[in-house]
Amino acid sequence: LVLTLFFSFCSYADDLDKGFKALEEGDYPKALYYLSYYAVLGDPKAQYNLGIMYLKGKGVDVDKKEASGWFYLSAEQGNMLSQYALGLLYYKGDGVVKNYLTAMEYFKDAAFQGHPSSLVNIGNFYYLGYGVIKDLSRAHMWWSLAKDKGLDGAFENIIKVESLMTDNELNKAIILFQECQKKTLPFC
Repeated sequence: LVLTLFFSFCSYADDLDKGFKALEEGDYPKALYYLSYYAVLGDPKAQYNLGIMYLKGKGVDVDKKEASGWFYLSAEQGNMLSQYALGLLYYKGDGVVKNYLTAMEYFKDAAFQGHPSSLVNIGNFYYLGYGVIKDLSRAHMWWSLAKDKGLDGAFENIIKVESLMTDNELNKAIILFQECQKKTLPFC
């Protein structure tokens, strides 16, 4: 029984890898065959990659609703890339109804797992007041977190927002950033 389970798992991993490799090589019919099978079985990486195929029309017709469905299933299992992808879709209203609050929640979920671009997007939402009250101090804080991760563009955003901030807003941003570094990201 143990040997059977071991070989079954090895076969699963090998076939799933065949799907990923086919996608990388542009063999979309083969990728679709393997990835759709494992996506239906609930594999979050297969679901994410199948979502990408539908989002970009790789071997299938572009279908952003189908893509968002696969991203959703994957994101619910904690897949950071699917959370980020859903954040972008909800931000743009691409295949889903535009919803800044939902976009922000998916960006936060991805950011909490270490996705650096999500940190910038959260800062952007605070800077623009999308789904939240406009708050330059919080925008600065999120961009500072992204800058610490080495993300290009975060520094430029910080310089830009500092030129618009009052001394009180800048002091608040510094305090928020310092407090955030003492906590885990979800409590920032």
